[in-house]
Amino acid sequence: MKFKLNTGRTIWQGEAIEAGKNLEMYRKAAGVCYFNEEDMFKLGIKEGDSVKVKSEYGDVVVKAKKTTQTMPEGMVFIPMGPWANCVVLPETKSTAMPSFKGPLEVEIEKTDEEVPIMMDLMRKKYIEC
Repeated sequence: MKFKLNTGRTIWQGEAIEAGKNLEMYRKAAGVCYFNEEDMFKLGIKEGDSVKVKSEYGDVVVKAKKTTQTMPEGMVFIPMGPWANCVVLPETKSTAMPSFKGPLEVEIEKTDEEVPIMMDLMRKKYIEC
């Protein structure tokens, strides 16, 4: 199913990054994709299910979360960080920061794959390059 992806900071992602990117707390805060309830129903997913997010730039597995904020149907949100980096425009325009602002068209499907830990995510993303 196709969606428009937007990214940005969240309070939880910001708090977890300060604690340490290699901690499970950070994966739970940044390795997620927020959906509205209607879109979760259409995809046949529930909170905590793994989903694969694919864009023209790559793909990543994250956990589905129901948003607590109002979000239009067809829009999803992934917090800024390494998981979002896998699917956003990698061009940094000499800023060393990927282009997080979109929205970017993505395709999302339920998967049995697990959300990668930081070490595995970095190996996949940068060793394959």
